[in-house]
Amino acid sequence: MKTMMILIMMFTLFACNSSDKTPNVNNRNEKSCNCEKTFETDSIVFATNVRIKMEAGAQILLFNCAAIETGIASLSDETGENEREKYIYEIRCVSTKIHSVKLGEDFKYFKEAMQSQEDFFEALKGGEKPFFEFTLEDRKIRSVLKLDID
Repeated sequence: MKTMMILIMMFTLFACNSSDKTPNVNNRNEKSCNCEKTFETDSIVFATNVRIKMEAGAQILLFNCAAIETGIASLSDETGENEREKYIYEIRCVSTKIHSVKLGEDFKYFKEAMQSQEDFFEALKGGEKPFFEFTLEDRKIRSVLKLDID
């Protein structure tokens, strides 16, 4: 019951926070998605539609950035035991512009726990287009987190 109340409050907060009721996913009427303004030397970027390109022996990731709001909900069972956190993501918009960033040779890949780099490449080969969180350092991707967006 406590879990339901927290989730209802979180969704209400997200609903009241937005003046635009529909996310701008690939809306060509928009000039740019605000995610395009966040690329810096050291930053965090949300991405989807990720592809790999080899260029001069280096792996380059091509992707569309996304503006995503995050929240955290505290979940527990009916008795109030086994409390855990769940991340909640709200997609605001996805850029139509294709960005490219070099993938670091020693990058780390996470889903719920750390996984191998090969698992990341396998995730890209699947038919779906998952969302990822890239951590950039010195204009290279150092870590990749696959987001669990329902």
